[in-house]
Amino acid sequence: MSGEAGRPDREAWVELASVTGIGDERFAWLLGRYGDPVEVLRVARDGGLRPSRELPVATVAALEVAARSPGALSARLRALEVWTLTPFDAAYPERLASLESPPPVLYGRGDPAALSAPRAVALVGTRRPTLAGRTLAARVAVRLVECNAVVVSGLAFGVDGAGHAATLEAGGRTVAVIGGGHAFLGPRAHEPLARRIAEQGGAVVAELPPDAIPTRGTFPRRNRIISALSDAVIVVEAPRRSGALITARLALEAGLVVLVAPGRPGDPTTAGCLALLRETPARPLVGLDELVVDLGFAQEPESRAQARSDRGSLDRDTAMALLGQAEAAVARAVVAGAGSPDLLAVRTGLEPSVVAVAVTLLQLRGWVQAFGPGLLPAGPLLVPARREP
Repeated sequence: MSGEAGRPDREAWVELASVTGIGDERFAWLLGRYGDPVEVLRVARDGGLRPSRELPVATVAALEVAARSPGALSARLRALEVWTLTPFDAAYPERLASLESPPPVLYGRGDPAALSAPRAVALVGTRRPTLAGRTLAARVAVRLVECNAVVVSGLAFGVDGAGHAATLEAGGRTVAVIGGGHAFLGPRAHEPLARRIAEQGGAVVAELPPDAIPTRGTFPRRNRIISALSDAVIVVEAPRRSGALITARLALEAGLVVLVAPGRPGDPTTAGCLALLRETPARPLVGLDELVVDLGFAQEPESRAQARSDRGSLDRDTAMALLGQAEAAVARAVVAGAGSPDLLAVRTGLEPSVVAVAVTLLQLRGWVQAFGPGLLPAGPLLVPARREP
């Protein structure tokens, strides 16, 4: 999946983000340093990158290999039947804008539209639930399906798997966020479940490239994606040390509703749930009917396209015609490729102060978005320009 077919900056963006050793911060640093992923890869191909504190020797070597092997990543993605979404793409989930460091690329299988459903609720908990916990997770998932909500979870054993499976059995859609690349989906026993998720209108997504091996450090990052893709979080059975608590606390920090199934005092299986209820604004999950009310699902949802200013209501030509000379010049430069304000000044020939004002006005319109030190098109600037007959 792509934005405009054949856009070299998008292809370079995905290629750069997929290089081993390039995380969000290093990606943003490179973008700020060179202004454009195409330029980063050109310099790497020509051997012009130098190791530094920001760019270790191993990362420089990996960048050089990637830059000199065009097409290798695309072939790997095709072999795994994985699509990509970048902030250039209209289908990139708006919910991820709440993150301090949105993923430069999402790698997925299934239907990317599931990531932007009007209602999405995370259902998380321990990998070792009791029978009662597993049953409750399934019942909650079925009720969420009845409310036309997409169920988001992490494809792990336990509560995650129970929620995904129950959603599918109820005819609903579910999104699984994995902690590694698509070559390492998670528990091998859940590979059939992952296929069903994709086949039934849901999606399996990762922020890591296809061959990235999951580690203990990647799962907390996975949890931030689960939280960001959701409008609320429900926790079912979580001990004191549980990744589900990370997801819940991130959701609370973002101002989302968090519902927690309470447990018996002294039961280690639910000690984390009781801590959430005692120490945070999380609310108890007291029943399935009450859940519907607490989530605000008593009424039919408004589509996300209706709930926001529809980016497709203007095409790019019409939008550009509304802009002043400086704004239009900066907008064209942003559409041509990601860049820092300094690079935009070079591309447009405008004074940096003029570019800064134009960027501010475009951001207020919602037509330009920041990504680290770089700027990307948004709103109608993502809509292809009209083609003359």
